[in-house]
Amino acid sequence: MSYDQRTMPPSDDPNSDKLSQQDRPVESNIKSIRAIEQQIREHDSEAAIIQLKRARNSLLNVSKLPPEILGEIFRLNCTLERDFGPLEERSHNFLLVCHHWFEVASRTPEVWSFWGSDLEDWTRRHRLHPTAPLDLVFDGDPDDGLGDSLLNALQDRAARDTIRRVHLSTSSGFLGSILSLLASCDGIRTSSVESVFLWAGEDPLDVSDFLACYRFPKLRRLELRNLTISSWDPITSNISVLTALTLDNSFAPPTITLPQILSILRSNPSLQEVTLAGSSIPDDDDGTSFRVSLAHLRKLDLDGRPRGVFTLLHQLDYPRSMDNLIVRLSDITAGDIPKIIGPSVRDYVQRRRSPGSGLGLELDLCYYGNLSVVVGDPGRADFPPSAAREWMDKHLTIKIFPLGQGAPVRGVIFDLIAYLPREEITHVRIHDELIFAAALSAQLPYLRAIHYMDTCSHYVFRDLDQEEMFPHLQHLRITASWQFRTDGSNWGPFTAFLDHLESFGHRLDKLELDGRYHIDPSVEEKIRGMVGELTMTMTPADERSSVSVFDKSVILVFQTSHQL
Repeated sequence: MSYDQRTMPPSDDPNSDKLSQQDRPVESNIKSIRAIEQQIREHDSEAAIIQLKRARNSLLNVSKLPPEILGEIFRLNCTLERDFGPLEERSHNFLLVCHHWFEVASRTPEVWSFWGSDLEDWTRRHRLHPTAPLDLVFDGDPDDGLGDSLLNALQDRAARDTIRRVHLSTSSGFLGSILSLLASCDGIRTSSVESVFLWAGEDPLDVSDFLACYRFPKLRRLELRNLTISSWDPITSNISVLTALTLDNSFAPPTITLPQILSILRSNPSLQEVTLAGSSIPDDDDGTSFRVSLAHLRKLDLDGRPRGVFTLLHQLDYPRSMDNLIVRLSDITAGDIPKIIGPSVRDYVQRRRSPGSGLGLELDLCYYGNLSVVVGDPGRADFPPSAAREWMDKHLTIKIFPLGQGAPVRGVIFDLIAYLPREEITHVRIHDELIFAAALSAQLPYLRAIHYMDTCSHYVFRDLDQEEMFPHLQHLRITASWQFRTDGSNWGPFTAFLDHLESFGHRLDKLELDGRYHIDPSVEEKIRGMVGELTMTMTPADERSSVSVFDKSVILVFQTSHQL
């Protein structure tokens, strides 16, 4: 609907005359637009119609935006959100809106920074805007090599110092050919490179020549995966302003020493995120290690055997307010829990938890036998609306996988919980019927809030104890996924649980049933009479995904070939 002064209601505002005067330019624009549209309808000449349309578009309010602001909007629409793209579909459709927008985009170099992520895209786009900052991205194995035109374009970009990102995940041969080209061409400069992500294929590749030949004064992020250990050496000398570092040695033999790792970290004191993956941390300690201070660290992700990982961790001074500590441990045995893991969990919780806030606990057994135990400050007095929401602060996550055939899952959980102040655990979320209500009450009698995820009520509330259960429980939520549809005939165990609470003079303040439930009206009426508040919701399955979404986390991932 077009704006028309005649359709505006009368105003009682004493300044209405002033407002009307301010609106007169708008009314004049509308009249001009209508006049131009009438001329467009009357013309047959395509060239004249194009000029008239441009004149009409120039009168629209959107054309009043300064070009630099409009260009920034276009740039944001074309920014890579992932390391290897691609851009979102139709990300450049704004080029088709009008001639003015096309001209602004043509004068905004950042709009043309991405060649694409495969050889076909590179061939089609590499000639566009040779002075624009380039995000050099490739993901996959090429069907052919680089043609002469692409080779010349890469050499020209390197010499012009217009390469901003180098994100290459491809076969070792193709990756080596690109890096050799960049490292060998005359006049190459690297002062504009801000991010380097190199991921070789199955065969580890040595890229030390590329990293050692030049300094990278603006390089903030470096990620090296499946490269030889010698590729890491230049990090201690040619790169000194990193804020994010990832070294993944998943396929190459771990030959680096602990002092070498500490030297890399000490050479980059501005680091905010560090990931050492693929058993990159050595298991031996030659006694020559030293302490390293990382005052800006927000995320630390370590992968290796218990002794090596914790030896490295104890050599680092990181801020107490660090958001995430992720530790993935391989080859865990039952003896590691009392000797290494349990004491570390206890010390971490004592050091980081807020006094008097209670503790939250989350238990999950994934499909492949991966056990996850999360502990931290509840952060708030209730659970979030869905599983895909953060609900704990400063939390520690312990992941043990795989547990192995016949491993005593509940025994491992209770062994870990034994190192926590159980009287302070007030909130718990449990996935997949991992622990029945009776066993949970015996282990954690001070709970105030429980959330059973992806479960069915008739299953977890069976075999109730005769003793009092959950004397402090106030809030209970049960979320059933689509495969756990519960019909009205299976509510007996749950109503028996509510009866059990009432028999000891206790009732829930709040009960939430989240999922595709069907409850007979008589059963629903009975449940409503046994709780202070009943809420029933229908939640799509994709909103109950058990993805990791926490901040301020510590994650320990355990890989074991022994039965715990």
